[in-house]
Amino acid sequence: MSMQSVKCVEDSLGAWRNFIEGGMGDVAVTRSEILESWHRCKKHGINPYEGIGKNPLDQEKLQKLINHNSRLVEVAKPFMHTVYQSVKGSGFMVVITDKEGRILHTCGDSGILDKAASTIRFIKGTDWSEQAVGTNAIGTALVINKAIQISGTEHFCQSHHYWTCSGAPIHNSLGEIIGCFDISGPAECVYSHTFGMVVAAAEAIENQMRKEEIQEEKNRAYELLSAATESVTEGLLAIDNEGRIIHLNPAAQKIFGLSEKIESGQLLKSILGPNEKFSEMADQLLWKTDVEIVHDQGRDRIHCTCSARPFSKKDGSMAGVVFTLREMNKVRRLVNRMVGATARFYCKDIIGESEVMKNALKLIPVAANSRSNVLLTGESGTGKELFAQAIHNHSSRSEGPFVAVNCAALPRELIQSELFGYNEGAFTGAKRGGNPGKFEMANEGTIFLDEIGDMPIELQVNLLRVLQERKVTRVGGEKVIPINIRIIAATNKDLVKAVKEGRFRQDLYYRLHVLSIQIPPLRERGRDIELITFHLINVFSEHLDKEIKGVEPEFLEVICNYSWPGNIRELQNAVEYAMNVAEGEYLSVHDLPNDIRCQPMFMQNVGKVISLTEIERITVESTFNKFNGNITQTARALGIGRNTLYDKLRKLGVRA
Repeated sequence: MSMQSVKCVEDSLGAWRNFIEGGMGDVAVTRSEILESWHRCKKHGINPYEGIGKNPLDQEKLQKLINHNSRLVEVAKPFMHTVYQSVKGSGFMVVITDKEGRILHTCGDSGILDKAASTIRFIKGTDWSEQAVGTNAIGTALVINKAIQISGTEHFCQSHHYWTCSGAPIHNSLGEIIGCFDISGPAECVYSHTFGMVVAAAEAIENQMRKEEIQEEKNRAYELLSAATESVTEGLLAIDNEGRIIHLNPAAQKIFGLSEKIESGQLLKSILGPNEKFSEMADQLLWKTDVEIVHDQGRDRIHCTCSARPFSKKDGSMAGVVFTLREMNKVRRLVNRMVGATARFYCKDIIGESEVMKNALKLIPVAANSRSNVLLTGESGTGKELFAQAIHNHSSRSEGPFVAVNCAALPRELIQSELFGYNEGAFTGAKRGGNPGKFEMANEGTIFLDEIGDMPIELQVNLLRVLQERKVTRVGGEKVIPINIRIIAATNKDLVKAVKEGRFRQDLYYRLHVLSIQIPPLRERGRDIELITFHLINVFSEHLDKEIKGVEPEFLEVICNYSWPGNIRELQNAVEYAMNVAEGEYLSVHDLPNDIRCQPMFMQNVGKVISLTEIERITVESTFNKFNGNITQTARALGIGRNTLYDKLRKLGVRA
């Protein structure tokens, strides 16, 4: 060792002693990173005369730690052994740690491994963080998050002065520290190229882990794509620009009627034969949407819609085309089911607190839990379809379709084909491929036959057969189609009278009249008129973007005394009209339609004395309903405090 080197070592040792004995450290002799680390060590209370590896793990805990960091260890091992081959025989060892500085794996000359184990417990499972053993390349590199070489007396603990070590943190793809790569050996063997090897090895490990992550992402994406294409009900077919099959999912194979699995690379034409539309889209790589394809495959006919989407290579040239196939019968069934095939209303959506309405509402869960046919009776506009939808939504069929049919609105000559469907060629103008009827559309769900009393007598026998057998035959067809449906019928007619007059079949009446629910007219529902009115005001306020705070007493008096021959439908019309023409913040009797406002029997009652308590109740309740039960907004609109409003609601019997 040269005289200059000896002097540097002596100066460094002197700087260390000065610091340990209470000095602040000499920046001219000691690097700033080392001084900062020494100050941290003092703060942590590290004993400078110790420095052996802390908190060794037993074999079970060590194995758990290695398993937890298995990916890092497996990637790092080859690089560790490669680096070791470069320093083999020179008294060095190579180490990998986790992000906390705990040693996971080591390799090196047997002599240095034994010395490290016996003198400073530098072995697998021990803690070599800066906070545990003072300044060292592993712990300090993890703290400052950059590579560092620490030699001899730069270590905070005296027992490390024999050693030189180079450490570099290892990061994941997010830039987070996951470990440290370290080379350690005798202090007199410190080399600058050792530090470079450590930095290069850490970067190589990071790059390899990123490559593996990218490959794993690709594998997951491929597995996800494969699972998706295998599970979708649409057929998916991909071909290259030469017409050779790249991928064919099970749904496409089923559509094409192929019993054996088709291998990639086969020509599409060799399997399907010639088809003008397929060939056009495949050969010209055209982008198409929902093209109807009719293809004869032996004795079978493939009838589907096809969408084509070309895809490109990296250089922009066309690589092939992906076809999406949907069987035509499924397309038609889906389209037909989208028309009137959902039920939106539940029991809670039907407003009513009158005794007669409560009695009717009690029967909804009874009907929902039964398999029997239901007959809803009541005047027009009383809400029979709301009851039908609520029964469906509370039943075990709620996930199935709800198909509503107005028997009075269907043309007499079309009602049979609408209900039972028809086959291709059944009559002039019949759609190609035929069409399912409403009963087929309602399969696994509910069919609601509104205005059943207006069904022509000659078709009632067909309906009776469906009720008895739960099967339908399309017009012009012979195939019997089984159906699983729940039937709810409704009428505003007196069916008993219609039976006596020969306009309605008696046997059909008894088939339908199993569970009967009588829906009361609005005029018999008392205070329900007010509740429905305030509900409608809230609905139309949002719909018309118009703020109405409530109603004047005379308005409420008129609507509560009107007979409402059109029931809820007429009330809804009247409220909507009033809100459209209203000029003030409160609906006035003058805002009502003339045929309601000018009824003599009601005008006689207008002006009768209403108690202040009732006026207050009406005002508070209408405002409360206007703001959908929001206490703060209601109190602000009425100009009173929240506590005062709570007291009024309680005294007036308004439910908060």
